Amino acid sequence: MRINILFFASLRELFDKESLVLNIESKINTPIKLIEYLAKNDGGHWVSLLQRKTNIRVAVNQSIEDWNSNINDGDELAFLPPITGG
Repeated sequence: MRINILFFASLRELFDKESLVLNIESKINTPIKLIEYLAKNDGGHWVSLLQRKTNIRVAVNQSIEDWNSNINDGDELAFLPPITGG
């Protein structure tokens, strides 16, 4: 399954990229399963994202969704941290 991931604001800085395309197993079919899998297998920034997930919104195909929502082949997944401004 191929997923396009978008990073915004502080997460863009953390990952040092705007987007990432991943090929994952079809059993990794929710945003929470995805970041848990990546945190366990790739570590690094994915662990930080997992630790901050209570403050981060997730969007699937440009719609704010629950962390347990289904993701499918070809979906776009966006991680949206809190944004502050003045």
